[in-house]
Amino acid sequence: MNASVYKSEQGRQIVAQAYQNHLNSALADGLVQKTIETAYGRTFILEKSSPQKPPLVLLHGSTSNSASWLGILPLFTQDFSVFCVDIPGEPGFSTSERFPLASDTPESWLRCTLDALGLQKCSFLGMSLGGWYAVDFAVRNPERVQALSLVSGGGIAAQKLGFIFKALFFLMLGKTGQHMLSKVIYHHTVVPQEILDYQAIVSKHFNPVTEPLPVFSDEQLLRLTMPIQYFGGDHDGLLHTRRSVERLKALLPHADAQLLVDTGHAIIDKFDEVKEFLIRSLA
Repeated sequence: MNASVYKSEQGRQIVAQAYQNHLNSALADGLVQKTIETAYGRTFILEKSSPQKPPLVLLHGSTSNSASWLGILPLFTQDFSVFCVDIPGEPGFSTSERFPLASDTPESWLRCTLDALGLQKCSFLGMSLGGWYAVDFAVRNPERVQALSLVSGGGIAAQKLGFIFKALFFLMLGKTGQHMLSKVIYHHTVVPQEILDYQAIVSKHFNPVTEPLPVFSDEQLLRLTMPIQYFGGDHDGLLHTRRSVERLKALLPHADAQLLVDTGHAIIDKFDEVKEFLIRSLA
């Protein structure tokens, strides 16, 4: 166990059990749960695939795991072979080793994972940190990416560094701080209580990544010639989403970049549009 990720071994077990409870629920029926070995350790995946359907890789956000996709997976499994991948160093079942973001390791790990799954080319749906991982892979391997859908994706513009220190402070305040942090992240989005309860467990026992997300250069982003979709909330407490939308529109005129009004970091009502975009990108 990477001691810098979990606050204690007991905490790791509590978080793991809470995650397993989600995977034991009816929402996970029909999904294959498997672990593959890469040069960077184990990688856990939820999969529902068919050789006749194009592959779609889903990458979750920070302080989360593939359970975050369970509620919307039926929307995508109708038309895609879906692979939900637990990002290493996050509270999932992949290795707890956290990769330096300002390095080649995240891309190399994801490339090894796709190779092990036999995915030569696929579409990506990435949320927050997962969006950064998807873009990082795409700028280095554009020929392997069919389309990119980014929901509050990082790395397009600088993140709000003050949020990291604010979040760490809130987490010191127990339940009151958790409520304050949730308001910053979710803004007006109504989130089911079970999700808030799970996030409270993770916040209590898990140390979130504090390394700032590297911002991609103009040269890197110009390699993204595939279809791109981006959603950002104008009240995002973590990312400068307005700058992200403006930069994408200026650099990549083909990108469908949208700034959502009165919306925070968590965006949960745009997945019908995501599906339509991903299907169009196959034509």
